[in-house]
Amino acid sequence: MKDKIMLLLYEWKHIARQSAVWILFFFFFVIAGYAIYSGNVLTKNKLSAIEEAKKESVKDYHSTLQAFTDTASVEKKQQAENAGNPYVIDYRYPRIAFDQPYPMTGLASGIKDITPVTEKVNYYTDYAAVDREMINPSILFEGRLDLLYVNLYLIPLLIIVLAYNVISSEKEKGISNLLIVQGGSLKRVLFGKLLTRLIIVFLAAFIVNILGMLLSPSGFPSVKDAFLWIFLLFSYCVLWISLCFVIIALDGNSVFNLFTCIAVWVFLMFLLPLAINKTAQMQHPSDLKLLDLEEKDRQISDEVWAMKPKMVVDSFYRNFPRYAPAYIPSDTIDNQNDAFFAGYYYIKQNRMKAVIDSLWEGDQKANQTAYRLIRYNPVQSTEHLFTLLARTSRADYQAYKQDVKDFQHEWQTYFYDRVFSMKDGTRTIAKFTPEELKKLPTFTIKHHNVSISEFISGTLFLWIISLGCWIGGLVLIRKFKQ
Repeated sequence: MKDKIMLLLYEWKHIARQSAVWILFFFFFVIAGYAIYSGNVLTKNKLSAIEEAKKESVKDYHSTLQAFTDTASVEKKQQAENAGNPYVIDYRYPRIAFDQPYPMTGLASGIKDITPVTEKVNYYTDYAAVDREMINPSILFEGRLDLLYVNLYLIPLLIIVLAYNVISSEKEKGISNLLIVQGGSLKRVLFGKLLTRLIIVFLAAFIVNILGMLLSPSGFPSVKDAFLWIFLLFSYCVLWISLCFVIIALDGNSVFNLFTCIAVWVFLMFLLPLAINKTAQMQHPSDLKLLDLEEKDRQISDEVWAMKPKMVVDSFYRNFPRYAPAYIPSDTIDNQNDAFFAGYYYIKQNRMKAVIDSLWEGDQKANQTAYRLIRYNPVQSTEHLFTLLARTSRADYQAYKQDVKDFQHEWQTYFYDRVFSMKDGTRTIAKFTPEELKKLPTFTIKHHNVSISEFISGTLFLWIISLGCWIGGLVLIRKFKQ
């Protein structure tokens, strides 16, 4: 045990004397510091956008409230009489949904750097304004530097640079025999050197990641999420030390080790992801066509508006049976009544949704195929787990959109309950009072919990690869030339 401690101390002193190592870590911390700053800027911008949306909503509230008492002119009096009308409220004081950044959003921005952070929610869904393909040319050109980028790309390079010549350089310098005398065997020296480098790199990564959590503008994450993040970071460091170990065990010279390690890095970082994406695209070719959704929306609107009123009205009552008691014969006479408008928007929404779903069908299937395949790439699998912890994955955004959809349905029900209210057996529009404006449904952000089973399976995959590399290295190292 004493010999092991002496070996670790010797190795630490040996590393500390190298100016190149200090320069390397200096640049690592500089880049990591900028990554934290970049992630925090993104988070602050999102928080600022949410605050602005809330301020606008407050302005809408006060202007809507003022309309109840503003009777300065004949026109204003007419508006005051209709101020509480549900249609007016939906237009003047729309509900707001917002994608509140999770405390670790700045560490791994995922797709949240190009997705909208706020949106208005009305009683019907405007699919003409639905999210287009999530592309922001300036961001794609520059790339967003966050800690996820540092963890995935730079930490492996740091490990490679520190570990590729831990034994080969000693052999080339002719001092391996001295190390054997001090450490017991060249294999033992190798393990000590790799362990020392693992500790150094992980501590550096640990410091910048904890610093990123502490400086997050949206607060500190839960203890559980912080622990899982750090454990995943450690697992990833172990993975790359293991990959370096099996390459070093081939007993090549320093140049061979360096180029082989870099080749593995390029393969896992770029070539394998490219192959996975191409495979997914070949299996499910994109059928995305350039389509003016606004023009399509107008076309569908004209088609539905031209339908017979009875067909439109019947579709509403058939799909919203709770309002069936509010049916009156005059609903089917023309297209100037509440039941027709409700049926009109219902049919229009369904047709627009079908158009959009057909446009994205190939891409969605390709994404699903790619998601299944990335589990076999430890780098992409790790990236997915980091974004899950940061609540910035595609799955998290889809969950947020589902929450918005659920809230829209809640507001729609609240709205229709007013439009199709019954009083003494007669349908009447129940107007809102100024006091009731404070009780309107509000959107509540839900940060969905990370699936522990998915996290365990993902990290277990990393440890299985690491274990396989260590076993392979131990087999190869039997022929290690002293």
